Amino acid sequence: MSAQLFDFKPGFNWNSVQPETLEQFNLWRKQGRLGFLDLPYNLTLHRDTAELAEMYRRKHGTLFVAGIGGSSLGLRAILSALNDQSGRKVIVADSPDSRVISRAVANASPRNSLISVVTKSGGTAETLSIFMELRRKLGKDAPVVAITDPVNGQLRELAEKKGWSTLPVPANVGGRFSVLSPVGLFPAAFAGIDTAGLLRGAAEIVEDFETNSGKSLAAVIAGAFLSRFKSHPVHVFMPYSDYLYDTALWFAQLWAESLGKAVDLNGNTVATGQTPLACRGPADQHSLVQLFMEGPADKTVTIVTEGNPENTEPQPGEFSDQPAMNYLEGRNPDILRMAEAEATSTALSERGLPVNRLHLPCINAGYLGQVFMALEIATVLTGLALGVDPLNQPGVERGKLLAYKAMGREGY
Repeated sequence: MSAQLFDFKPGFNWNSVQPETLEQFNLWRKQGRLGFLDLPYNLTLHRDTAELAEMYRRKHGTLFVAGIGGSSLGLRAILSALNDQSGRKVIVADSPDSRVISRAVANASPRNSLISVVTKSGGTAETLSIFMELRRKLGKDAPVVAITDPVNGQLRELAEKKGWSTLPVPANVGGRFSVLSPVGLFPAAFAGIDTAGLLRGAAEIVEDFETNSGKSLAAVIAGAFLSRFKSHPVHVFMPYSDYLYDTALWFAQLWAESLGKAVDLNGNTVATGQTPLACRGPADQHSLVQLFMEGPADKTVTIVTEGNPENTEPQPGEFSDQPAMNYLEGRNPDILRMAEAEATSTALSERGLPVNRLHLPCINAGYLGQVFMALEIATVLTGLALGVDPLNQPGVERGKLLAYKAMGREGY
């Protein structure tokens, strides 16, 4: 490995992922069940995605994305971290709230707008409701790109009937693992983001895993996260960067939906899971850290930082005579932000909580791609170590059925 990987350090004793878990992971990969690992190498899919985005970039200034859950959270993470403000706007509509949608399209020009509807199954009620409202408000002059199953589903059939542009979500890539598929990359490319860099970063993690197995970065993360999974039922994921807060929200879905399971792979009742809590440092030092420090000692904490600001000395200035301000005079706020990350990490460790430190040298497409892939691999490894299926989500289905019944959908 010649590429530099982001840094991850557990601040407590932890156990490595067991060889049998690694063997099962590799077996699942050979069986084609872990399609997210192949996304960095699917050059044809990436080329088709980038070319379609570029075609629409030439004609349209705003892209509205209708999606929810795995169809929006990864995209939000990319846009928050990397949006280069290139003049191309991407607006994510992931709530079936007519007021929010009306506000989003208030100043939109239908002829300058494009709609992307994202649902792998083709039948996600919230996504389709949002899409229909966007379609009603923007009119039929706004073209549509459907990102869905490559073969099956009502959205695929409708798109082909209407002549809409389409991009596939590979059949073996689940929604919460789809950020590096057209789900995330088409809107990102439209926004002018370096999608090739995202895939390169992800490939570096896959290659590290293939080369170093249990000592790879992804396996170390899995081992650390797994070591306190049952003893500490809450996992606080706390970036000290607003640019990475949506990445914490993406991780929350990945971790909760993959590992919160009623039964294990043999059908035995286990009711396992760890509740992820996305926090925003330093802001949540003033809302939640009191609970972490003096409440139940049931939390694993992962502190996320980025960059390396130079720790300069205070400089004389307007507020040099104010004791509450003079130590901050002339110093970049990033210095304070990093100091608080260190201080919070130390304080929580002193309290006895297990604290991980995840640090990115900078925020760019390569490192964000690394984070996505490393956490995805770590999540699957953790699920297999726990003996549950990290790829399904049966608990979500009951609510869907009841919602369909309440809405009078045919057959429900």
